[in-house]
Amino acid sequence: MMEKTITILSIHSCFGQKIGIGNAGGLNIYVDNLITFLLSKNHKIIFITSSHEYCELEDKENLKIIHINNLDKSSEEIESIKNETDLLISNYWTSGTFAKDFFDSSDIPKINISHTLEFLKKIHNEQYKIDNKRFEEEKKFYDFFDYVLAFSDLEKEVLLSEYGYKTSQIIESTPGYKDDVFYSIPKVKARNYLDLYQNEKLILFVGRLDYLKGLDIAIEVINLSNKNNKNYKLLIVGGDVGSKEQKKLIKELDKMKISDSVVWLGSLSQKELNYCYNAADIVMIPSRSETFGLVCLEASATQTPVLASQVGRMKDILEDGKYGILAEDITPENFADKLEMFFQKEETYKVNNLDIIKNLEWNSVLEKTFNKFI
Repeated sequence: MMEKTITILSIHSCFGQKIGIGNAGGLNIYVDNLITFLLSKNHKIIFITSSHEYCELEDKENLKIIHINNLDKSSEEIESIKNETDLLISNYWTSGTFAKDFFDSSDIPKINISHTLEFLKKIHNEQYKIDNKRFEEEKKFYDFFDYVLAFSDLEKEVLLSEYGYKTSQIIESTPGYKDDVFYSIPKVKARNYLDLYQNEKLILFVGRLDYLKGLDIAIEVINLSNKNNKNYKLLIVGGDVGSKEQKKLIKELDKMKISDSVVWLGSLSQKELNYCYNAADIVMIPSRSETFGLVCLEASATQTPVLASQVGRMKDILEDGKYGILAEDITPENFADKLEMFFQKEETYKVNNLDIIKNLEWNSVLEKTFNKFI
């Protein structure tokens, strides 16, 4: 195997940022695992991202990290990088724009990973207002990138019908999970570790304060359940603790009189997140749009029941409801009804769908996706 220099772009956010805060989410997890995988193959990695506060990343053997302050004044440095790059991997539309600006004259193979497509959000949620500037920018990528990853059949259809890609350019893939990080442990042990309630019904939400992630729906579900004399606790991992948005939500909780029913856990390590999945009675994913649904995959790896909307690949992971519950409508009322159905028949959801997800472990996914390029 010939060692290569692979430049990875993630202008939107750096994988050195804490997951669940600001822009840091599934994209960061993907990039982190991609870089780890490529380093294990003895390739040299150049990682380019935007400058930000509190980054814990440092250069190490075969990994060079470049935080750019002013994207318009980095052409000299990028020019030298371009000359030594054998493969370019771009993450998210902001990186695609950066690649077009600074790698336009390069004939190296270029791969685009959208992570989310603007038009796909509209398909999932009719009320979503498309950012036309971003949509038009995304549509320019098909004749610049050689390949694009599609994380679902729907994303593939949209890439073909709305973005101009050819079938030969599309690589069908998925994100993944680490089976040595996300796995089943006894609920009592998990709750003891996190100092959580042993005898209460715990519902877990994992995600950023993003309208499309549906935290407002999860909160309203707790409100509806509270009105029906159900004393559930909603655990929130992520959620930008301390931000203006979170403080605004806290005021809403006070108005609803459900502040005692919501526990903000903030950004957690992957080890702590595994304990949270195992501590929960059920993981609620009321996303209005998902390209894939990484939380659903991670929760399934811990064998914790999932209640999810039918977006991204979550229906495939849950096998159309066999290994979890799917909400037909993305509304608080529908999710509240499904939650009650779960707790009435909780014993029937003691499932193990590891056979469904065993091929989605990170190394397996990334090997299959990038094998022909490295």
